[in-house]
Parts: sequence; C-alpha cells; structure tokens
Amino acid sequence: LIRELAQVYTAFARGNSSPLEDLPIQYVDFSHWQQRYLQSDQLDSQLSYWKKQLAGAPRALNLPTDRPRPAVQTHRGARHEFKLSAELTGALNELSRREDVTLFMTVLAAWQVLLSRYSNEKDLVVGTDIANRNHAETESLVGFFSNMLALRTDLSANPSFADLLQQVRDVCLNAYAHQNT
Repeated sequence: LIRELAQVYTAFARGNSSPLEDLPIQYVDFSHWQQRYLQSDQLDSQLSYWKKQLAGAPRALNLPTDRPRPAVQTHRGARHEFKLSAELTGALNELSRREDVTLFMTVLAAWQVLLSRYSNEKDLVVGTDIANRNHAETESLVGFFSNMLALRTDLSANPSFADLLQQVRDVCLNAYAHQNT
C-alpha cells in the first residue's frame, strides 16, 4: 500500500496519470481459491491434523483472577504495554539464533511458561494470528487475510527451556503447514 501510494502521489504531483497496472487478481479470487480448497481432498488431511492436535485440549485456561469468571463471556479486557531493553532484546535474538527458532517462538515459549506457572496447567493452547497469504499473487492486495492458529504445547515433562523451544518450533511449523483450515 505504501509503495503504491508513493508511486501514485509522485505521478499525480507531476500531473501524470496513475502508473499502476490493474491488479491481476482481486480478493474474490482468493475467496474462490479457498472455496475450491475446502472442497478438495486436501481438506481431510488438514482436518485430520487439527483433530489430532486438539484432541483432549483444555477448554479454558484457569488463571487466578481478582473476581470469578462471568457466566456469560463479555470480551472486556485491558492492556498493559511495556518495552524490553535493548540488551534483553539482543539476548533474546541471540538465544533464538542459537536454538534455530524465530523470536516469535522464543517469546511464545516464555509466555507459555508464564501461563503454566500462573495456572498450574501443563497442557496449553495459545491462539495466534497468521497472515494467511499463501499465494504470491496476494502479496500486493490490500485486505484482511488473517487466520487464527491454535498452538498447543505440553509442559508435563518439565522440559528444559531449550527442549521447550524445539517443541514450540515443531508445533508452530506444523501449524503453519496446516493453516488453511
């Protein structure tokens, strides 16, 4: 969007017409791809993976709260922002490189350890979004292509953090490979 906006702005500032070519595809094309995919044999493989991955998963994470969970979910919440120091960020990046994981995977593993400690749960499912742009043709399209992935981690064997990072890496990579359902 920014690249195209800059091109159009420059052209219009010079009195020229838009230099952008018509897009070869539209969001509706992506929608048709998904509909065809959902009617293909690949869907069974994807669903089989997710059914196996989430079999017996906990329905909720019981975190200690300052009041009881309401009978009807309200989706009200709060947010707390903070910044990590440059030193800590550098150390996390180095750890990620050393363990052959992404920074996201490292932070996810730490988040899961924290959730486990607060909840005393060892089977954790964390939801995260993914860009869901599996076709190179969709990279230049403006639109919301996001999909949610359920990332399940088992801390019952009290793994070392290095072992947990490898488990999280495997979980993430498998979920990415099965993100279409």
